[in-house]
Amino acid sequence: MSRRPFRSVKFVLSTTLLVAAFTLSLPAQDYRGDWPQWRGPNRDGRASSRGLLQEWPKEGPLKLWQVDSVGVGYSSLAVSAGIIFTQGDLAGVEHTLALDPKTGKVLWQAQPAPIASLLANRISDEFKRNDADGNGVLDEFEALQGYGWRFNQYDQPVDIEGETPQSVAEARVKRLLPLVDKDGNGLLTFAEVGNLFRGNGDIYGDMDQVDPDADVDALAASRTAAFIALLDKDKDQVISREESKGSLLDRSFNRIDQRDPDTNKGDGALTTEEITSYLLKSAKGKDGVISVAELTRYYARRHPLGDGQMTSGELQGLFGGYRNGMGNGPRGTPTVQEGRVYIEGGNGDVSCLDIHTGNTIWHKNLRQDLGGGTPGWGYSESPLLEGKMLIVTPGGGKGTLVALDKLTGDEIWRTAEVKEGAHYSSPIAADIGGVRQIIQFARSSVFGVDASTGESLWSYNGANNGTANCATPIVYQDHVFASSSYGKGGGLAKISVQDGKQTATEVYFEKRMANHHGGIVLIGDHMYGFGSGGLICMHYLTGEVAWRARSVGKGSLIAADGMLYLLSENHQLALAEATPQEYREHGRFSLEAHGRPSWAHMALADGILYVRDQQSLSAYDVRKK
Repeated sequence: MSRRPFRSVKFVLSTTLLVAAFTLSLPAQDYRGDWPQWRGPNRDGRASSRGLLQEWPKEGPLKLWQVDSVGVGYSSLAVSAGIIFTQGDLAGVEHTLALDPKTGKVLWQAQPAPIASLLANRISDEFKRNDADGNGVLDEFEALQGYGWRFNQYDQPVDIEGETPQSVAEARVKRLLPLVDKDGNGLLTFAEVGNLFRGNGDIYGDMDQVDPDADVDALAASRTAAFIALLDKDKDQVISREESKGSLLDRSFNRIDQRDPDTNKGDGALTTEEITSYLLKSAKGKDGVISVAELTRYYARRHPLGDGQMTSGELQGLFGGYRNGMGNGPRGTPTVQEGRVYIEGGNGDVSCLDIHTGNTIWHKNLRQDLGGGTPGWGYSESPLLEGKMLIVTPGGGKGTLVALDKLTGDEIWRTAEVKEGAHYSSPIAADIGGVRQIIQFARSSVFGVDASTGESLWSYNGANNGTANCATPIVYQDHVFASSSYGKGGGLAKISVQDGKQTATEVYFEKRMANHHGGIVLIGDHMYGFGSGGLICMHYLTGEVAWRARSVGKGSLIAADGMLYLLSENHQLALAEATPQEYREHGRFSLEAHGRPSWAHMALADGILYVRDQQSLSAYDVRKK
């Protein structure tokens, strides 16, 4: 009878006992551990802290502090050398911030010096162009002419004792009215201010209030007649598209122009009946002009304490950061090492700063200096340190990846063979098949390049979509897992050597593991990540789904001490076991919302859980007592 099975069992048992003995020899509550970069110490979403709470009270773990001073943005956090680092738009200007982890107090906030200089020059040029009276302040008429309604986003509230939203609004209207009321009748028409009040949404229509006592039919008929008299240049009793341009009807032309049921198209001309019908439906009881009272009410309600005057400091907000309809501000997470913090902003500004002062050591721009192309929702990666190099992803025809000298910013190599556009994932470094390499998920594929030269090694295009590839790849046992959303899913590629070259071969594809940007964590042989329908636990090498649970819905996660920390984009935070057996939740509570989805990833350092939501940052004590 063979004794091999017995020896195998004995070996496994001995190994298990050895590991257990080693584990028992470690401190049971070793909270220590930095979170120095994107997704933690090893860029895998796992913290090193132990001795953490395994169950949360109903109200959640103890909140140590909350501050609302980190600025707008989706950047996560790095915690290292006793300092928290993040990025945010402060009054519209992109900054790197350093905070005290004990209190949340800002230690310093800084712009990279070259960016600050460029911004100062831009503001100087803007004032030369738009400050007609040369008084060093842009009054509302000058600001509206130069920038339209969007300047109001950065018009800071006045801080004068005794002033109220009503009094500030009244003074503002008093200054503006003589400059725009061309006929001096105390009423503003669209012809007078329509182009000045341009911006997102129907600003003019929102100002025009409904008169509850109006004869709505007579009012709509009267307004229609006025439109015909003003715009019908050829006197054919209809208003063509060309005739409507620049008028109040222009933006809504297609909605007013009723469609033929057979062709499902309008005829390109607005009749009196169509205009009247539209006014009765969409502007019922509105007279189409803005009174002093209406303008004052709008200012007091929508822009309380905004005085309509732009200083040079306020104007910086228009140009000082990354702007996007899905949310303004930086996206990337700082990377910290040896007294330096490396950051990448939404416009592609890569900088190395001193961790104690914020002073700039070097700076590069991914577009201007490295020939990249900004992806549609902004540069979102977090720079990767590998040896003496900082790896960044400018994307485009001059090379997807570039390795910079981390001390000087000088270029070391770029991927001459890989020229995909940049997307939203962050690179990682790993040994695959005995070769140290950089793995990144760009526009068309996830790929690996030689870490020392940038030479292309392999690529896998089974998991990418055409919209946004965001999730950081997961590497394990010479396999790479990549996942994306937008109807795609996740695929595992085995990296093997054929004819002396590495190649990627798909092992499986699981459509349900369609991870958007919340990341995936590998613990043991199983992955945990948010996909279609909620949280999924799946065997890494086989793709077998162990369980699916709604959990907190779509979101992001990190792991520590055998537990998963689950953050919903709808501001729910939960604790669950990291086990393939079943979903077991051990606490959940709601977070305060700040107007946008909670997309910034969490960080966990020294037993403290940090949660950032736009300008707000909170610290929770998750240590056992």
